[in-house]
Amino acid sequence: MTPETITTLANEGLILAMLLSAPLVGAAALIGLLFGIVQALTQLQDQTTTFAIKLVVVLGLLLILLPWMGVQMSGYGERLFTLIVEVR
Repeated sequence: MTPETITTLANEGLILAMLLSAPLVGAAALIGLLFGIVQALTQLQDQTTTFAIKLVVVLGLLLILLPWMGVQMSGYGERLFTLIVEVR
């Protein structure tokens, strides 16, 4: 395994991590923004409400996206282990 291959695999791993986390982080940010606006308009300053709703939305989205995430991670893992076996 050459240094270029290792660098490519590390780069792909980092991109995959960002790709898999982006929908969850984006949803949490969007919900936080929307509820921040609602709280500013209604002058309701309860932090637990925003946290609880973000938690529910992120968990729901995680359950929906879990099969896709699993396929992406297993594809990367298979490629990684195939290259490791070729080294031996």
